[in-house]
Amino acid sequence: MAKKGKKVKRGKKGRLTIIAGPMFAGKTNKALTLFRVLTRLGHPVLCFKAEVAGSGGLGHTNTHDERALPVIFIDPDRPERILKYIFTDKMRVIIDNINFFPEEKAKKVVSDLLKKGVDVYATGLLYDYTKKPFGATLSLFKKADEKIELFAICVKCGKRASHTERVSGKTGKIASTKEAEYFPVCGKCHRVYKG
Repeated sequence: MAKKGKKVKRGKKGRLTIIAGPMFAGKTNKALTLFRVLTRLGHPVLCFKAEVAGSGGLGHTNTHDERALPVIFIDPDRPERILKYIFTDKMRVIIDNINFFPEEKAKKVVSDLLKKGVDVYATGLLYDYTKKPFGATLSLFKKADEKIELFAICVKCGKRASHTERVSGKTGKIASTKEAEYFPVCGKCHRVYKG
């Protein structure tokens, strides 16, 4: 315990930026822009994405317009593996689609990174196709130092789209774009896919 009157020196806490919105809003494009700017400024940056097939391997995740963001694939059930790649508090970490990691585990990893002084930028869907909170995105968004909410254009009416509608494929909470088809829609036009 510190003596009265003496200040305890604490390390710098990292900053959390959440980039949220529906599919086709440009979240991964924003992450790619951040990656390019931060690396150009000389910051060490690592990008991560949840994916079982390539877990622990290097690869790329593509934006909807086919621009590539270099990532390290992490098993969706083991986001804590992100921590083993951090070697300095000068790191900047980008987590693409944080909503695919289990909520409590994702929040713990983000908290641990911030305590180490690492700045975290995470993209994610706020809501799933049934308009329910998706993973940790919404709870992290509420606590973020910087909140960036992106929107798409509703394919039905042309207004601002803040939701993702599933129009084909599986009905489970998570289905990839290879297993299901999605469109951005506004709250008024949104319909829950029943299969």
